[in-house]
Amino acid sequence: NFYLFHLTHDFLEFRFPELEMICENIKKPNCISDHNYSKDSPLFTCILPNEQTAFEIGNRCFLLKSISKLMSEGDTLENMLENFQNNDIDMETEKGETFKVEVYSYAKIYSQEEKLQKIEKIVEGLKLDEKGLKVCLNDKMVKHKFFYAEEWIQPETSENDEPELSKNKKLRKCYLAKFVCFGQSYVAHKYNLKDRGFIGNTSMDPLLALIMANMANVNPATIVFDPFVGTGSLLVGAAHCGAHVFGADLDYNLVYSRGLSSRMGQKYRKKDENILNNLKQYGLESKYIDILAADFSTEYIKKNFKFDAIITDPPYGIREKAKKIGNKNSKINHDKSPEEDKSKAVHFVQHIKYNLGDIYLDLLDFASFHLESEGRLVYWLPIYLNTDRKNKSFEEMREILKQFIPCHKGLNLKCFSEQRLTQFTSRLLVTMIKIPQIDVLGNSFEKLKTNHENINSNRMANKNSELLNQFRDRYFSPRK
Repeated sequence: NFYLFHLTHDFLEFRFPELEMICENIKKPNCISDHNYSKDSPLFTCILPNEQTAFEIGNRCFLLKSISKLMSEGDTLENMLENFQNNDIDMETEKGETFKVEVYSYAKIYSQEEKLQKIEKIVEGLKLDEKGLKVCLNDKMVKHKFFYAEEWIQPETSENDEPELSKNKKLRKCYLAKFVCFGQSYVAHKYNLKDRGFIGNTSMDPLLALIMANMANVNPATIVFDPFVGTGSLLVGAAHCGAHVFGADLDYNLVYSRGLSSRMGQKYRKKDENILNNLKQYGLESKYIDILAADFSTEYIKKNFKFDAIITDPPYGIREKAKKIGNKNSKINHDKSPEEDKSKAVHFVQHIKYNLGDIYLDLLDFASFHLESEGRLVYWLPIYLNTDRKNKSFEEMREILKQFIPCHKGLNLKCFSEQRLTQFTSRLLVTMIKIPQIDVLGNSFEKLKTNHENINSNRMANKNSELLNQFRDRYFSPRK
């Protein structure tokens, strides 16, 4: 049973990893087999056990437009129709039923007249008129929808080739398939940030928030926590997938709708600008548990309190500062009496720098305590990589990127994908799983492995000179 997958053109790096994770989440980890997926095309074919599996994947995949059952393929339209007739495929149609033919071309634009000509050839090749089928253009009423897709590629050219020759494209493959189900690519438009009541400088793209929910295996039976919740974009994506959501943030003004607004032309935040009202806007308020104003570097949750998944985007120190509660004046004057010190005591909360490396060490330690067995931690990891990628293979780059990912004895690295931001910077979407039946002690860290070598497990040794701590300095340093 070969099926044709039609993916979106968004976030190419995450398209196939999301599919693989969904297959694992529906307890069919190896259901996508014999595939010909390539990042260069939104079309690929693979074997699925049955149509029910296609429906299960389509109901969760946010980077998927549709799944269709493959009927025929070929190098040209004529060749494809010839292969269809030679294989004598049963279309499972009956006289009097309705049909529709859709034409899609990747990397090629056809006029409406050209599309109609192709549709006429397909209708004639499939003998739909002879079988007594009627045309219906209404997607909700049509019985059989046929999907014809063409995949065009740019031929390889050398630097000496003329510009006109490089514009010539080549037809790589033609597909004819019978529509099975839609994906969830339309969902992200519902959560458009432009229409959302409460947003900030670091509000996550709605589609990425939904992808993270899939990577974390979020479902109606899960409780999801975001320790750096911000404006709650990740919680909106998790709540859409059915999870009950819980969050925390150091910024008191952000949690309690106070302070300056992020919107142009608006000076202060309104009282209704909060995460709960964001969820109410989409009818998801029943999924809301609570939002805490808390310092992540402290133990503000009991260790026996467990979450099914932790989804977060820690502050990198670029658009938002990475801070924790502390005393800026760490020097204590022992010559003064307690009464004299008390008269000059500081009674407002002070924030100090929170090193990026320490944030991720704390995050992994927190996850080891508060995740259920086999619970998932999904987070973004910023990296600065001044490496020539042209001469590196995909596998070599994966090994280089893997060096930046922190390790922990209680967590296994499940997968990671890279999103390029600039020439030198990118961020990794990392998914980790808690190792079952292991009680992790607070000091059971493995250090950040810059070369995948065991370093002294003393956590204090990481405070000053870790790769992650260097990210902000290297990001803002002048480039030669």
